[in-house]
Amino acid sequence: MNEITHTYQAFRTLQTAESKPLVLFAAPALDIEEWVGVPQRRRLGDEETSGFQREEDPRRIRELTRFFGDRHNVTQNPLLAALQDPEKIVFEALEPDSPFGELKITYEDYSKVSMLKLLKRLVVRLEERVDSLNDSVVDQARVTRLLELESQRVDSENADESEDLNGDAASEYNGGDEGDAATVLLAEETRIVEFYTELKGRIKVLEHLGIEDIDAVQGFTKSALLGYLKPVVLVDGQHRLRGAVLSARSLAKTSQGKSNILDAVEGGLDPAEAERKVIRDLSRKLPVSLLMDESPSEHVFQFVVVNQKAIPMGKALLGTIVSTSLSRDELQQVAKRLQGAGIELEDSQAVAYLTRAEESPFRNLVQTGMGGDRPDLLKWSVLQGLVSIFRKLQGGRPYHAKVDYAKAWRDSYFPECGLVSGDSESERLEDWSRPDGPWREVFIRFYSKIRDYFGDPGDVDTLNGWGSTSESNLFNKISLTILACDYFDFIYTKGEPLASFEDFEASLDKWLMGGRVNASYFNRDWKLEGAKKDQLVVKHLWSQNWHEYRKVPSSAMPKKFKP
Repeated sequence: MNEITHTYQAFRTLQTAESKPLVLFAAPALDIEEWVGVPQRRRLGDEETSGFQREEDPRRIRELTRFFGDRHNVTQNPLLAALQDPEKIVFEALEPDSPFGELKITYEDYSKVSMLKLLKRLVVRLEERVDSLNDSVVDQARVTRLLELESQRVDSENADESEDLNGDAASEYNGGDEGDAATVLLAEETRIVEFYTELKGRIKVLEHLGIEDIDAVQGFTKSALLGYLKPVVLVDGQHRLRGAVLSARSLAKTSQGKSNILDAVEGGLDPAEAERKVIRDLSRKLPVSLLMDESPSEHVFQFVVVNQKAIPMGKALLGTIVSTSLSRDELQQVAKRLQGAGIELEDSQAVAYLTRAEESPFRNLVQTGMGGDRPDLLKWSVLQGLVSIFRKLQGGRPYHAKVDYAKAWRDSYFPECGLVSGDSESERLEDWSRPDGPWREVFIRFYSKIRDYFGDPGDVDTLNGWGSTSESNLFNKISLTILACDYFDFIYTKGEPLASFEDFEASLDKWLMGGRVNASYFNRDWKLEGAKKDQLVVKHLWSQNWHEYRKVPSSAMPKKFKP
């Protein structure tokens, strides 16, 4: 094993007797880049990936590179980091009980570690985190599909090479059908099994083809995997680090930098080693605050607190990250602390599930805050509002009315609801509103019914399209809210306690008047002609039109939609 050890002067401190130590030190940016992992949040096709760092912002990196190009400029904020492999990080006090000492960080020359080994190491790390992971949970059909895809890719490359008289075949796989996998990791139980399958499948692919090393296999790159395998994980500061490294590399390309490289080569160093030495010498030393805690739950907790309290991020991305970066057990370790820090964890869990679950009518149709979101997807906050009506049983007031019918139903009929258990009202409400409580099944069935009855999921560009907010009269905040509020109005007015899911399904049919409500209600030109859907007068009119027509569907459908 080709290991490298760097030693830095450091100061260790404890903020409280109960907290893990913090080690404060400074290191050249180039060093940090070699031993720190940056788990980024990206997309793989239509699926979101895990990791808690946001994608790099090229604009911010350019600005920071210019900033660091001025050698007089100083950044006082330290990079925030934490342990990822505690066996590779050692603090040695200068004297017993002294806070001063040396921090030793050991890492490998990762250029000499094969892709196959990296995949296997990540599998082991997952198995250490979640006991239930083993070959029995692997989707063998998915493994077979990966083998087919990679075999087709290899055959195609071989064919291209045989036809190329100059022999200049492509040397690197660029992702194929899978797209850029970037960094994929560590989601809730159902997702972690899927990721585990993806890892095991790629191991099978390489073993089947007799390949030990490759830069990428079916979208998984070495650089992505190293984000989770290096001894230190970066919690905050990826743009500062990247900007500092690029600044040093730029300085090495100046005439003075090139001269220094030549001097180093004349002194006996290999050209590549000489270049690295000069870049390291030119790298500014960045301050680092290293939390001596290897727990993934603590890493995510620190990231959320920093980014929500100090540098707020969008609720969509924050919710996606919080709810999908940890296994179920790990999430529980920090749940109360996140809630104490003002993070609505359960709301995030509930919404994130609906954006990804196979059975959800909103799967892949909601903005998650990551790069690649379509602007016409439903906003995270809109889905969160719809969820709140069903989960909290409040907020069900039609735009044209004053009564909150979700709350009215809860007060009058929820005590008789057969979908929940518990003796007291608080116990029943707690059972109902769990992130995976009965409300979720009701919510999914309700909007699946709306989609299938009124919508056109096959063509998002139609007036009743399901999946794009740009043209649809149905798939938008106003209509989806109107329908939810009106349903609670119906079950309150009719005294429906929802004794079972069969009763709930029956209530949907009754609400739609046994099919007499015209399925083409939303598939017409409502002639807004410049008026905006979110205008108060529009919301009132749409709400009243639907409410009156749904009650008496034998009448003609309303023609006036523009106020």
